[in-house]
Amino acid sequence: MVRLLQPKHMVQAVNALHWRNSVEFHKLLKDNGDFSICFNSEQVLPQKISVEKMVKMLPRHLIAVVMTPNKDGKSRYILCGIRLLQTLCDLTPRNAKLEQVLLDDVKLSAQMIDLVILVIIALGRNRKESCNSNKESLLEATLVASCLHLFHGFISPNSQDLVLVLLAHPRVDVFIDSAFGAVLNVVISLKAKLLYRQTDSPKKLGASSVEEVNFHCQQAEAALQFLHSLCQHKPFRERVAKNKELCGKGGVLRLAQSILSLTITPEFVGATVTIASTSRMKAKVLSILQHLFEAESVSFLDEVANAGNLHLAKTVASEVLKLLRLGLSKASMATASPDYPMGFVLLNAMRLADVLTDDSNFRSFFTEHFSMVLSAVFCLSHGDFLSMLCSSDLSSREDDANVDYDLFKSAGWILSVFSSSGQSVTPQFKLSLQNNLTMSSYAHQRTSLFIKMIANLHCFVPNVCQEQDRNRFIQNVMSGLRKDPSSILIKMLPGSSYTPVAQRGTGVCRNLGSLLRHAESLIPSSLNEEDFLLLRVFCDQLQPLIHSEFEESQVQVKDIEGRGGNLSGKLKELLNLNNEEASEDCDVRVEGVMTKQGVNEEIDAVERLKESDADASNLETSGSDTSSNRGKGLVEEGELVQNMSKRFKGSASGEVKEDEKSETFLVFEKQKKKRKRSIMNADQMGMIEKALAEEPDLQRNSASRQLWADKISQKVSSRILLFLISNHVLRTMRSLIT
Repeated sequence: MVRLLQPKHMVQAVNALHWRNSVEFHKLLKDNGDFSICFNSEQVLPQKISVEKMVKMLPRHLIAVVMTPNKDGKSRYILCGIRLLQTLCDLTPRNAKLEQVLLDDVKLSAQMIDLVILVIIALGRNRKESCNSNKESLLEATLVASCLHLFHGFISPNSQDLVLVLLAHPRVDVFIDSAFGAVLNVVISLKAKLLYRQTDSPKKLGASSVEEVNFHCQQAEAALQFLHSLCQHKPFRERVAKNKELCGKGGVLRLAQSILSLTITPEFVGATVTIASTSRMKAKVLSILQHLFEAESVSFLDEVANAGNLHLAKTVASEVLKLLRLGLSKASMATASPDYPMGFVLLNAMRLADVLTDDSNFRSFFTEHFSMVLSAVFCLSHGDFLSMLCSSDLSSREDDANVDYDLFKSAGWILSVFSSSGQSVTPQFKLSLQNNLTMSSYAHQRTSLFIKMIANLHCFVPNVCQEQDRNRFIQNVMSGLRKDPSSILIKMLPGSSYTPVAQRGTGVCRNLGSLLRHAESLIPSSLNEEDFLLLRVFCDQLQPLIHSEFEESQVQVKDIEGRGGNLSGKLKELLNLNNEEASEDCDVRVEGVMTKQGVNEEIDAVERLKESDADASNLETSGSDTSSNRGKGLVEEGELVQNMSKRFKGSASGEVKEDEKSETFLVFEKQKKKRKRSIMNADQMGMIEKALAEEPDLQRNSASRQLWADKISQKVSSRILLFLISNHVLRTMRSLIT
């Protein structure tokens, strides 16, 4: 017997011992009391090695192999070494001495970190446009996933601990760039393999081919899952967002594009595993993009635009739009299975779309394309519309899961493919469910995100949006409503039923009323008041266009006005704002800059509260199980006036819960992260009423208005004061109440 110390002896030990799992290794150590182990090599005599010496030499030995020029079997041997290291790490809880040698030695831990980083750099250095041979691509996919998950073995299973260690490493930026590149290479080879399978007949696919596709997909998912776990932590994703090589030059976007464009045919046997795996990958990469786009330290999309790669981001946006269309259709539910969670694809796509629709780089894109999807949704039959957006009990929901990755089994299977002892069954990893959303919470989040996208696109922001885009979104929605549902709209949401053209106006208005009522019930737990008010503005501006477009809706409006008597015309006259005067006198803060800008479109919600409430009460029916019945039966003049007053103070002003006596008048000030509010309490309202009482013609006298603004400047913002006085809103309120 000899004790092995030379590199050639290390090779023999690695090749022989990596097949032993932790249980078998533990038994071998117990059989030898001197912390050594015996194994059979290619030599006739069994060999014996000191485990302590082997452990201390193994990381440096593998680093040396990584640094040597390419040669046959290099990748396989490195994977054998990674597998052996994982086995030793798994054994540490049952062997105190091994734990002391392997994990408590700071120098050795640093060498293991360097080893993983070097392997990942080698694997991610060259971006591939095509894949290697089938076996080689499987080997590379396994090596990427195994190296990344080895971090959990010798550092911590907690991703937060990994983030702290990685960010302290001097080559962290190179590692981040290479890790995303290595995963991209794995996805590219998987994509090529799936495309090849699509061109072949399912009957010609052997069992081994299906197993290999499933295995490759699971390795890709495990590798992406590791990156996703790191990006859950703000310090890491901020570091990723600052990586110009990765973000500015489009590395992350190329990875997202490759994953989101993965397509497979479900016909061949075993496809369910692959379909679910690719779907979860899409959900995870959407989540990564959302986190990076919302980074605080740097504008990810601005960096992409400055680098001239905005076209890549728009390609990703196109894929997001496809997922929105599919996710909102009934057809998307056909492949869902509780045994194979598909991930939060729709929910994460909507979260990312919420970010993109609020970004100036993508506003025009979503205005043009999402408006058609929106039109299709509004044209749905009332039952389908309620079940999609106005219900707390959906027929199905998305579930998320993580792969419980088994490095030992994964490496063992692919290594057996290259050996004569090959295994016949591919490993199937367990899935740990990650969904902690109740059905109602999931449904409310989905509806809330849908409303947020409408609010983002309908909110016109001066100095950011172009003037020609002022009413473009609502015009595009109207254009979509005119389409024939038997052609374009059905393509938007396959598997759904639509309102016939003859009842289009009534059906759309009915759906809008249901959405408004349901949205109001989501405040404040799932929806903020500002987004609700923007939705109301959108609906109030859309309904008159629908009335004028569809004859049967016009008949309905006449019926409503007939029941309302002369009050309808009086309200319209009293609440009619002078657009030109308001535009001259109202200053709105836009992203930190004071600009004169009328907020007529947004305040139209206040002007038409009577009309919208009457319309909604006439059109709405039961079926929205979580919506309140507020606003129904407002046909009597007294009730209508009372409701008008409450609506103005509640919906239009926005209640401040910390002080029940204070009220908020919403001014649409667009900030980078959120729209701000200006506060005005009852005393300040009284001072403005006093000004109107003393000078009835105040709205026509700009000098007097400015004088009163100076008097009340300590109490209320002058721009709000001038806006209210110039449009005599309070006078309208007083005349209505009295």
